[in-house]
Amino acid sequence: MSARAGWIAVAVAAAAVPLVTANTYYLYLAMTIGIFVVVAAGLNVLAGLTGQISLGHAGLYAIGAYTAALAATRLGLGFWTALPLAIAVTAVIGAAVALAALRLSGPYLAMVTIAFGIIVEGALVEWVALTGGPGGIFDIPKPAVGGAPLALGRYYWLVAAAAALALVLTRNLARSAWGRALVAVKSSELAAASLGLSAYRVRTAAFTVSAAFAGAGGALFAFLNGYLSPDSFTLQTSILFLLIVLFGGLGTLAGPLVGAAALVLLPEVVRQFVEYRLILYGSLLLLSVYFLPRGVVGALARPRAARPADSGTGVPSLTQDAGDSPPTAGQAGASSAVALALTGVTKAFGGVRAVAGVTLAVRGGTVHSLIGPNGAGKTTLVNLVSGFDVPDGGTIALFDEGIAGRGPAAIARRGVVRTFQTPQLFEELSVLDNVRVGAAGHRLGWLVAALAGFGGDSPATQARARAALDAVGLGDWAATSAADLPFGHRRRLEIARALAAGARVLLLDEPAAGLAPAEVEALDALLSRLRAGGLTVVLVEHHVELVMAISDRVTVLDEGRVIAEGPPAAVQRDPAVVAAYLGTSA
Repeated sequence: MSARAGWIAVAVAAAAVPLVTANTYYLYLAMTIGIFVVVAAGLNVLAGLTGQISLGHAGLYAIGAYTAALAATRLGLGFWTALPLAIAVTAVIGAAVALAALRLSGPYLAMVTIAFGIIVEGALVEWVALTGGPGGIFDIPKPAVGGAPLALGRYYWLVAAAAALALVLTRNLARSAWGRALVAVKSSELAAASLGLSAYRVRTAAFTVSAAFAGAGGALFAFLNGYLSPDSFTLQTSILFLLIVLFGGLGTLAGPLVGAAALVLLPEVVRQFVEYRLILYGSLLLLSVYFLPRGVVGALARPRAARPADSGTGVPSLTQDAGDSPPTAGQAGASSAVALALTGVTKAFGGVRAVAGVTLAVRGGTVHSLIGPNGAGKTTLVNLVSGFDVPDGGTIALFDEGIAGRGPAAIARRGVVRTFQTPQLFEELSVLDNVRVGAAGHRLGWLVAALAGFGGDSPATQARARAALDAVGLGDWAATSAADLPFGHRRRLEIARALAAGARVLLLDEPAAGLAPAEVEALDALLSRLRAGGLTVVLVEHHVELVMAISDRVTVLDEGRVIAEGPPAAVQRDPAVVAAYLGTSA
């Protein structure tokens, strides 16, 4: 059965529930599943796409429920006004929580969200004047259409429609530039920042969306129950929401539906053990993590598509016409203008001075190599230029604009893009989507538009991504998962991603490491083509043959200091360079 046919079958079955049974208890269970799907779909955006674990979503769920209940009982607002109000209030509070909590990650974020949930639960009990305290809020009116209250069966259809809408919205988000950015930040925050993405901004957006969905679920729950009390919004509820996502399948579209159905119906099957529900949920959580790490839906997913076969030596062709290359900022050939200038740059880690007063100028449209023995400070210098470290002193200028001390995302947006010693790919994305992350950069568009399905790439962005892939010879691998790429192709993908990001200065940190001789030759040809297109390349490399063949100028570092600089042939004969590498001045 195809995925489309499966979803049609699920939709028909869900729509038929009130026609099959009028039992109010069964309808209540079905609506509970629908409400939990809404909340879990939002949590799936946060945990599944962004990789951030929240154990405080019961607090957001409560805020949505109490906002809707208070709007209906005290302000006299109807369902159709109270619902969007609850969503808006919860989204605003969620954004405020995210701005504080997402400066942390991992277990620290989980602890902060647990604290948030406990604070909300305590406020529900203690703020009697607003929430009714332990007694809660009574007589919440039923939703009405045309002044007539909805019967339970018709309200079921409304809840089912909300659950379907939640899944559609999250599907749209996952397929948009925002969705790729969420996965990119989850896969490699370093690589995302090197392409101009702010992990903090992306995660805050994800948390806000997740909060809005929780608020919607809470409002639906309030109008279903007609009564609210703090007992419905405990830490156990937060654990249940997270377990739904984990059991169903993190990051999968059907995961919230499968998880909600299983976790709502399972307690009914083992009702005699209801007092052990928390133990049951905890055990199921552990079993899911160990035996179903991708959840039920992930375990049943189809395997990845087979990789395309390389021809000949297995090295991608680099014979495309120059017109296939991605656009670069410079004019063809070397320029007399200084693209990147460092003056007296220093950096120390404790008592170790990794970079000691380095001054150098990189001309536009050239390949400028940094070489030196291990520990000479080459990668540290790249980190300083790209913003991953902050210099202790000195200046760094990109086309006469000072960039020292700026963050990596801000520097990337100005055109300094880097690769890493160990390739940092977004392995949950395809090869093409990796490059599309670079092509879009921080220009993600409106988040609301992405949820509505209007978050597609512009034609220019798509063309830039395709051209970058073709330029490095990976055009035939576009649909392949990045996790399935051979090592040499992973290096190429990093370069393609940087080109699509609009690099004016490309920092390559040991791109030839681990490559076969034929792949090194292909890399040489690629760098020659990029230079001919006007791109400025700063190359950190131990492969001396490649450095001497491709470089216009070479700077040699030793113990953080510049000991030689000049054309490759002159540097190769410099006595100080010989001494640094061989320990002799002969």
